[in-house]
Amino acid sequence: MKPDIRPASPNFTIIVNWKSKGFGCTKACSYCNWRDSPLLPHGGQSTGAISAFITQCDKSFITISGGADPLYRFEEYGPQLLAMIQAIKKHGYKVRIITREIQHIAKLRDIVDYVSVSLDTDVLDDIGRYQLEWDGIDIEYSLVLPPLPTLDIATLKPQYFALYRRLGKRLVLRENLNSIHPLNFGELTFGHSGIVFVSKELCLSGRYLSTVDCVGHDIVLDTERLAQYLMNEPRLYLFGGFAKHLLSPRVHPEFSDIDLISLSADVMLILEDQFAFKFKEVSQSVASYPRYFLGRSARAGKTIQLILMKSPADAMKFIAGAQYDVDRVSFSAGQFHFDGSVGEQVIRRAVSTKQINLVSGTRDLCLFNINRPIVEQRHKVKLLRKGFTINE
Repeated sequence: MKPDIRPASPNFTIIVNWKSKGFGCTKACSYCNWRDSPLLPHGGQSTGAISAFITQCDKSFITISGGADPLYRFEEYGPQLLAMIQAIKKHGYKVRIITREIQHIAKLRDIVDYVSVSLDTDVLDDIGRYQLEWDGIDIEYSLVLPPLPTLDIATLKPQYFALYRRLGKRLVLRENLNSIHPLNFGELTFGHSGIVFVSKELCLSGRYLSTVDCVGHDIVLDTERLAQYLMNEPRLYLFGGFAKHLLSPRVHPEFSDIDLISLSADVMLILEDQFAFKFKEVSQSVASYPRYFLGRSARAGKTIQLILMKSPADAMKFIAGAQYDVDRVSFSAGQFHFDGSVGEQVIRRAVSTKQINLVSGTRDLCLFNINRPIVEQRHKVKLLRKGFTINE
């Protein structure tokens, strides 16, 4: 029997990271924001904290998850995990583990009640080596959806069904917490319980024990809500990877940091109040213009790189100073702004094909700092690593 994941009462999850320093996971997943989170634990929680947390749970099971991977370096950290499991079972709860370290799953036979295997390419390649060892263990598989709109996710349904048939077990498709696109699950149903979708709202409304006892909204950034504010705030101009994602989400499904230009310092106060960001000025000097700020949220999520400017004209001049055509676009208050000297169609084509061109002619670099050549060289390397072809 599978654990109940209906939202009537929240799931309770213990977030783990066994390492006293660093991040105890061998993966670097694009959707994971825990590595640098200030709420990531370092070492296991105390028995007292675990007991106080789980006794509030109305469900029959407690989940142990990341954070980092619960089965990371099992030979070294296994005793801590087993002690945590024992503390949970002492209160009469069943235990579910979410992991990618599939080589250790068989060691948990008769110790945990449910195992959810997080899928990626490496895990899929190795599953055949271990599946025979899992007889008698209640296994399901889970996959984080790409951060795409509903219509794009719907086109992937045949692939998910084929994966479900291949695995032969329940497949849980989890909404990506980094996605800025609301999903209509009514258009994604498979009509049976073999494949189920888990909304990010279910995750954000769940209860978690990390360094604190909290709900998901307190520990994980609601990226969709953040994006809605940023995209509709008239004093902001979004550019870089975020703008490319808006133009062509299937070609550019991921963006790392959020790059934006703000025309008012008040925006930082709003981001601090509503999304728990804290901004640090990283300008070359107090007299620099424009001024640069780095924003990190107390919740696990994206970093914001904010440039504070005085006018829309300066914002447009900054965007129009980019070295490549693909970067000469911004988004503000619900609409795109394309550099007229390059042209909307040229920029859209560069974004959608990843075939980009160095813009010829003289550029106005008065709003860039003296290290701009170094910045542009690093940007070029990043573009090449992301699969762009650069015509210079």
